[in-house]
Parts: sequence; structure tokens; C-alpha cells
Amino acid sequence: MRNRLGLMGFIVLFAAMQACIAGRSHALEAGAAKADITPPIGTPLNGYGSRMGRGATSVHDPLWARCLYLNDGETSLFLINADLCIINRELRERVLELAPQEVKPENIILTATHTHSGTGAMVKQLVFRSVSGRFIPEVLEQTAQGFATAMREAYAGRKRAAIGFGTGNQQDFTSNRRENGGPIDPQIGVIRVDDADGSPIAIVTNLAAHPTTVHDDDLYAISAEFPGYYYETLEKLAGGHCVAMFLNGAEGNQRPTNPENKSHWGRVESLGRILGERVKAIADTITCGDHKLHLACSTPDMPLSLASTLVFPSTILHALEIGDLLMTFLPGEPCVEIGLELRKRALARGYAAQFTVGLSNDHLMYFVPPEYYGRLYYETASNFYGPGMMEWFCLEFSKLMTKGEPEPDRPIPGPSILTEVSGGVHCTVSGDAYSMGYQRGAAFKDEIGDRYRTRIVVPMEEGHFKPRSDVWKYLQAAHLDVSPLLLFAMAMGVRPLLQGLSMDTLEELRGMADAAGLPFDALWMLQCASIIGAQPTADGFYRAPLCTMFAAIGERAGASELLVARNLDWDDPETAVIVEAKPASGHAFVQIGFPWNAGVFTGMNEAGLVLCAERVESLGIPTIDAAPVEFVLREILQKEENLSAAVSRLQGYATLRGYHVLAAGFDMKSPPPEENEKEAKGRTRKRTSLRIPAQKTGDACVIEFGARVNVRRPDKGILLGVDPASAPEENDRIRYGRVAELIAGEHIVGAGKMKTILGDHETGKPDPACIWNRNTRQSVVFDPAAGIVHVAFPGDDGAPGDYTTVSVKGGDR
Repeated sequence: MRNRLGLMGFIVLFAAMQACIAGRSHALEAGAAKADITPPIGTPLNGYGSRMGRGATSVHDPLWARCLYLNDGETSLFLINADLCIINRELRERVLELAPQEVKPENIILTATHTHSGTGAMVKQLVFRSVSGRFIPEVLEQTAQGFATAMREAYAGRKRAAIGFGTGNQQDFTSNRRENGGPIDPQIGVIRVDDADGSPIAIVTNLAAHPTTVHDDDLYAISAEFPGYYYETLEKLAGGHCVAMFLNGAEGNQRPTNPENKSHWGRVESLGRILGERVKAIADTITCGDHKLHLACSTPDMPLSLASTLVFPSTILHALEIGDLLMTFLPGEPCVEIGLELRKRALARGYAAQFTVGLSNDHLMYFVPPEYYGRLYYETASNFYGPGMMEWFCLEFSKLMTKGEPEPDRPIPGPSILTEVSGGVHCTVSGDAYSMGYQRGAAFKDEIGDRYRTRIVVPMEEGHFKPRSDVWKYLQAAHLDVSPLLLFAMAMGVRPLLQGLSMDTLEELRGMADAAGLPFDALWMLQCASIIGAQPTADGFYRAPLCTMFAAIGERAGASELLVARNLDWDDPETAVIVEAKPASGHAFVQIGFPWNAGVFTGMNEAGLVLCAERVESLGIPTIDAAPVEFVLREILQKEENLSAAVSRLQGYATLRGYHVLAAGFDMKSPPPEENEKEAKGRTRKRTSLRIPAQKTGDACVIEFGARVNVRRPDKGILLGVDPASAPEENDRIRYGRVAELIAGEHIVGAGKMKTILGDHETGKPDPACIWNRNTRQSVVFDPAAGIVHVAFPGDDGAPGDYTTVSVKGGDR
């Protein structure tokens, strides 16, 4: 019995020893080290274009590469933060060549603090040298060797460790540098790594703020900026051999404040000291343990970009999990809204905390949320991949998370319904905004690509639009092909035209661009061709539409009560398209136009609201500060039901200079008081409170966008798009005078009469002065009360072809 008990005790002891050994084999190891990467005096600094590549004149404080090595027995990695403005491809490639073999290259994460007083001279691309200075191979090599030294020493100093994380809150350390009172990231994220004795090996901080606190006479001094003082403060407070690290967050539109109201280097020191003290207080609350590590890496293709000559087609993403903490590493400068959205989705997936780290592994410039895309901020102008980057990052990182269910990829929308009609195509699209755009882009992919090439790219290559600045003259003098850069510059110029557009419209344009295989900016330039063409320095682009439009109201429209007629003239032949849009929300509508044009020059919704636009050159040049007229009309058609609401919205768009908009539709109107009094007479006392109910009444007006906004009403039931008596342009006077002549004597101007007028070509008159001319691409008659649109496109003989009738109904969405 005693032997059996002894044997059992030995077995239990042996099992416990094995468990202990097994536990130790998976216990966390960690090491941290730093290496000086301060460049020589005279080295160009990176961060401010105003330096124009000139070299550093002094060293205020050293630059460091700081490395944390972690290994839990299954996952090993190096996490490096460096006092640099960016991590560029050339640097990353050389660092990976020099890195210790003990860690796989894909498990090495490089991040920059984004100091604007750090080493330049490491970027080869000519276009970035005005900011980073000339490329100096020796500087790149010295910096990469510093990274390798930090990695080797961190690995060599590895020891048994424990790790933990925590967060703190700040409201006074950062602010939004683009919007007063705009969003900030209030979180200070902290990771603490302790040795077996509980002494800190490393403390890592995550905060979103631009280190741009050095200016004026100190602009040529080498400095880590406020992160340098943070290191010094925290390492002094932590004691021992603790290595402090700083990982910048979603800092695209974030800047540090000045809590102690200091100036020059005093402000820099103040910020670093305050941050170090706050981080130490947070670190003191963290309990370290054996949290499991998980590191996921992907190399996705980036969305299409017009800046393909400036950026790479793919990038590298990392997602590091430390227990219930998720860290997402982005290859550039995300605005804070993107970081906050990533955190929101991570917490929903079951993580206890999430840190966004920008400036990691690559530098693809800025990433902005969709609502910023039309605002000409510095960050927006440096966003090369369209307005969908927030969603793109969320979906890509969703694939790398281990908790919860990954977000599904957006399903490819089903095809549109295409039907041939006389002289054109009837296209029905439906669903959410992205799906409607995708269906249209897929249906007309070839036409859209061809129009972009012939109307934007070729004129650009032929020199029809070249900025006159010294920078462009310099690039051309260097015998460089500047046309790709000119395309991108033009794209930046039309970005402000997105202002005021809804997220639905942006999504529809994204879908259309994706299906057509174009960058978002390319498709948007094509949409803005008429605005570009109106600018005095943009020869060779589209001209805006010149048109004929008129309406008959009330008894002048006969039984229909309201009719609208319109011809649209366009310089070049286009595929004629009737698009029937059935959005998931809002009103269904019909747009008559061209395959590539997502806006509405001519359209009606299911509520009977009609909107048509005509360019009137005498009213001035359209502005490039807000949405083009056709996109304003498109949004109103989807969202508004009655005429008065549509007119009220249009009157608020003073930026639509150079256009007339004919608006027609219905309002609920009560009869005048005398009618109610008449109705009340003869009724019993009991029923005298009854009133004649409000009735649906048709009406129309022309909103004239000149130096001021003017609204013109019908005259005796007839409304012309331009008043021939006051038209300053001869062609308008002749054309609209002819419309007035053909209407004169006609008490009722029905749909048949309108079709006859739209097809009129008066012999002996200049062609552009004729109602139907060689540039007329469509004739349309709207019957809003019946919900019917009659459309004719040019026939083979050049005259109006047969009319196609389309019923505007919501139907299945």
C-alpha cells in the first residue's frame, strides 16, 4: 500500500513538473532596446515643404529607433518605433534585409512617430524630394543599421516577462486641427511589459497627435519633438532600464494643444513631460500577466488611384492581439474618424480595447472619412484612394481579427435591366446607392472608359490644361512626363464640387467607378466635365448643355394640368440612355442622359417633380466651390416630393452660377377664404365648420442663378426657360422667340403640340438658334400628373426618332 501511494505521489509530482515545464515553454519572453539614429549635421529633414530640402543646422535632441521583442512560444515579433516622419518603402526593404533571422520578416512592424524634425534624404521619388530632400544612400543605410541594432539588442536581452494593457482619458492634450470643436481621440493607450521581478522592460504609449510643435528659427534643428521629452520623462519615472516607446495613432487631423501655455522648446518640453507623467500613472494601474499573442499580416491591393505614379498598388497591414487588446497598424495617416470607427467595430467584436497605430510599414499619405472628401483640406488633397477608405480599412482589418464574426465582403450587385428603345437604351437600376451605381457602371463600362479617355486624358496629354505655376515649369524643364501628375492635380481641383452631396450620392459614384474599373477621382472628373469646360483655361473639355425648355400650366396644359418639354443639346454624339432609378430609400426617378453622367440635367421623380437645367453663359462661370447643378438636381429628385420644397432648396444654392433650372410639380394648396365662406353658406349651423380640403395643384418656375438668385413665374400659364425679350445671347433670343411664336394662338399646348415644337427646325436660321439642331441629343415631354415621360432620340436621318414612353413608378426596390 505504501509503495502504491509512493508511486502515485511520484506520478502526480512528475505530471506537475511536466506542466510547469510546458508552461514555461509557452511563457512570454520580452526584450527592449534602443539605438541612436541621429543623422549628421547637413542631412535634409523630412516634414515641411518650406525647407525645400535644405539640411539640418543643429541637433537639439537625438533620434532613436526603439524596439520591443515579444515571444509567447507561438508568436514572435519585433515592434519598432522610430523618431522619423514616415516609414518609406526603401527604408523598410533595407531594414528587413538586415533584421535578425529569429523573427519572420512579416512579423516585423515598423512605425514612425511622425516628428517633422527627423531624418529625410531616404525617399527616391522625385516628387517628394521638396519635402524630404535629395536622396542620400548613406543616410538610408545608417538609419537601417540603427533599426537592426535595436532589434539585435532587444532579442539578445530577452527574458521571462509579463504583459498588460490599459487606457486613460484626455480632453486637453489634443484638438482637431481642421474643425474647431471637431472630433478627437480622447484615449491614451498604454502597454506595460514587466520582467519576472515586476520591473518594467518597456512601456508603450499610443496617442493620436501630430508632432509639429517646432517652428521658425528652430525649423532646421534635429529633434524627436515632444515624443523625445516623453521618453526622457517616462524612463526617469519608471527607473531601471525601461524603454519608453511612442506609437502615433489616427493623427491625420489631430494636433497637440498647449496645456501650460508655453512657447518654442518650452512648449515641446511641456507636452512631452505631461504625457510622460500621465502615461506613468496609467501604467501603475496595469496588472501584467501571460496574455496570448496573435499577429496577422496581409498585403492587400489598394483601391484604384489616379496617383499610381506616386504610390504603390498594394501595401502591408498588421493586426496584433495581446489578450483582449487589438492593435491595428495603418500604412499612412488616418484621420481620427477612421480610428474611432475601427475601435467601435473592434469593441463590438468582443475586444476589451483597441489601439489604432498610423505611419506603419509604409506611407500612402492620408486617409479621410467620406464626409471630408469634398473639403479641400491638406489631408483630403493627400488622400489618393477615393472617399471609401474608412470602410476599406474596416473590412480589411475585419479579416485579420480572431474574435467575433468577420464582416462579409460587399456582394457584387446584380445586373441592371437593359432594354433597347428607339435611338437609345432604357436602363433600370435599383437597390442601395452603391448597387445602383455599380449596376450602371457595369452596364456601360466601355462607354464610360472611352469618354474618360477621350474627354479627360487625351486633352490633358495634348496640353489643353497646364497650371502656370513655377513647380510645373520646373518639372517640364526636367523633361518629365507630367500628364499623370496633371490628372491628379485636376482631380484635386474638382474635389470641392463634392461639397454638399449626400453620402448616398458618394456611394453611388463609388459603385459606378468600381464597376467601370476607374479610380473614383477619374469618374468624378468626368462628371464635372461641363464645369471644367466653362473655365477659361480648360480648352478641349466638354461644354455645358445648351437647351430649350418650357412648361404649360393649368388650363393651358389641357386635361394634363401640367406639362414640361425639353430638348438637350450637347456638342458630341453620345449613347442615349434613359435611366430608371429605384433607390432603397427616397423617391424613384427617371433620368435622361448619357451612360457616364450620374447627375441629372433632365429628370422626373415618382411624385411628379420635374427638374431640368440649362447653361446660360451670360449669367457667369459656374463656381468650383460646391456641387455641380446636375448633382444638386439628382439629390432633390430623390429626396423631395413637392415643388415648393424643391424650389426652397434650390434657392439655397447660390453657388450654381450660370444656370437656369426649370422646376415643375405639385403642392397641396387650400382654396382662398372667400371660397370657404361661399361653401359654408346654405349649410346648417351644425356643419358650418366644414372647409373645402386642400387640393393638389400643379405649377412651375425658373430659378435663374446669376449674381443673385431670381425666381421667374409663368405668364398666362406658359413658362419659357429663357425670356426671349431679355435674353442677352442672340441664339437664345431666336430659339425661345420661335417657341413663343409656335405657342401663340394655342390656348391648349398639349403633349402632341410640345413634341411638334421640340422637333422644329426653322430654315434660314443658324443651326444653334434652332429648337431642334444637329447637337440635339434628346427631346422629352413630361406629364407629371400621369407619371409619364415621353422621350425621343435622334433618328438615322438626324430628325427626332420615335417617342418612347416610360412610366415613373417606385415599384420593387
